[in-house]
Amino acid sequence: MNLQDWGEEEFGRAGLGDARRHRRLIQMAVRVAEAPAGTVSAVFRTTAEREGAYRLLSNEHVDWLDIAAASHAACVERCRGERVVFVAEDGSSLNITDDTRAKGTGPIGARGMGARGFQLMNAIAITLDGVPVGICGQTWWARSEKADPRSGKAKSPEEKETRHWYELAAQVRECFATHGDGDLIPWFQYDRGGDAWPILLDAQNTGQWVTVRSSSDRRIADSPDGTRRYLRETVAASPVLGSYNLRVTGGPGRAARTAVMEVQACPVALQMTDDRTSKKHEVVVWAVSTKEVGTTPEGEKPLHWLLLTTRPVLDLQDAQLTIYGYTQRWRVEEFHKAWKSGSCDVEDLQLRSENGIRVWGTLLAAAAMRLLRLTYLSRHEPDRPATDEFSVDEIHAVHMARDKDWNGKRIPTIGQVTRWIADLGGYVGKSSGGPPGMIVLARGWERVAPIARVVSRLRRLQGGGSEM
Repeated sequence: MNLQDWGEEEFGRAGLGDARRHRRLIQMAVRVAEAPAGTVSAVFRTTAEREGAYRLLSNEHVDWLDIAAASHAACVERCRGERVVFVAEDGSSLNITDDTRAKGTGPIGARGMGARGFQLMNAIAITLDGVPVGICGQTWWARSEKADPRSGKAKSPEEKETRHWYELAAQVRECFATHGDGDLIPWFQYDRGGDAWPILLDAQNTGQWVTVRSSSDRRIADSPDGTRRYLRETVAASPVLGSYNLRVTGGPGRAARTAVMEVQACPVALQMTDDRTSKKHEVVVWAVSTKEVGTTPEGEKPLHWLLLTTRPVLDLQDAQLTIYGYTQRWRVEEFHKAWKSGSCDVEDLQLRSENGIRVWGTLLAAAAMRLLRLTYLSRHEPDRPATDEFSVDEIHAVHMARDKDWNGKRIPTIGQVTRWIADLGGYVGKSSGGPPGMIVLARGWERVAPIARVVSRLRRLQGGGSEM
């Protein structure tokens, strides 16, 4: 699809109660995807476009929740036909300039540093093949101006920021139930921050599939003979299901190698305690351990993950799927990087209203996800036809930007087109240290997009057709 169609698919459900506002929203989304940047003035080059964007961002009838919900619904509908999708969920913060404290922000980071902004959590959907699909849930909040004098143990789950994990999961489940095809299962992937009893108990009570990386050696529910047991020793004593080879790239303090990873798994009943009330909760999960054996270089620690999952693990295949699913959690960190720095620079925004900040942030988030998807496909599925992700007009525009001719008959691959776009963005090949990233793709696309608009208009004037 072309970017106009993408904009309609991504935000067309928002409606906004007025046809003019609807058209403005879609055009803003298209322009943001063409040339993502943190400020309105950097995205829109004409005075009329900038004024129209500012009007929509300050319009009291435009609610960011409607716009975000449209994007989340579009993501889930793109997942139709899948049996299971991974949902990577993680938190971050946005540092927003707010000297007058008039934008609804709160303290972020260490309070003594004076930084202000918003806390947020995002959930992104990823197919079992590892392809990023889109954002399927998002929540924002501002921390209170003063630190709570009570210790963390004195608070109920509803008073802690932990609640945002399971509240966002509930939002995502509702979106899948409303816009999915009925059989589609979201499988949530959490880092250590999600290893908390309210989150695991909520997953158990709702029948939700969750995988979380273990953060502590939790106590196992007492055995019939009264023996006190703990998670790590219980898993270490379980049978070895098998092993697999893992290619490890070199890095600071890490040698490149092919690691042999040994897999163990067993069901466990965790005894989890509410420190405020001392009430105990029993949560049944499967513990999956993947640990390096025999290939660890001298001076390094063996690679080791201990995962807890509510999805049954009955054999090695189940265990490996659990491990693979957790590796997809990194996609949400890649999204945050694209959204916040280099590609979209959302923290550079200079808007005055809280709602306007959230609307603009939502548009940039969709653009960041599109870049993340293109980057993934160019690296992992480069032989797919480019028309899976680009319109014919856009492929023509890429060739024209490179001063090349194309008759429209031989369709290039995604790998070829993204490489050409990256070259236009300043990619210098192997000396750069890796394949094209999101920053050079964003820069290259900024050169291609205006040409694509002209090509599309000329084709319409000539009565359609796929060739110029």
